[in-house]
Amino acid sequence: MTDKAGPQSVRWALFSLKGRIRRATYGLGMALIFTLWWFAVSQLVSFREDSSQFTLWALILAALAIVSTYCIYALCHKRIHDLGYPGAYALVIVGFSTFLWAFLAIPLLLLGFLPGQREVNPYGPPPVS
Repeated sequence: MTDKAGPQSVRWALFSLKGRIRRATYGLGMALIFTLWWFAVSQLVSFREDSSQFTLWALILAALAIVSTYCIYALCHKRIHDLGYPGAYALVIVGFSTFLWAFLAIPLLLLGFLPGQREVNPYGPPPVS
């Protein structure tokens, strides 16, 4: 069975660590992740703490935290590749953001606004517009 998650798929953008992504793809990926978070949190707070629905949404939120942390790492990894730097720098961003939420905003915004390299770099060709 072949993997159909190529450079233009949502699955590739959110889970692969290979290649480069442009600013718009990065922004859309982050918007999707934060929208899912907003929805899960809004569901969680709409139920009483002693209800089974609250427990269900708390579990969903915990699973979402794990998956979304990896997705944010993958998006940052590919975006940093587009800037011409090693993707391991994304580990620093995500690692610090786990402890210092204020630290998260600066690099995430920078990754969304800094233009990528227009030419081929060690991480692949420029993303398709």
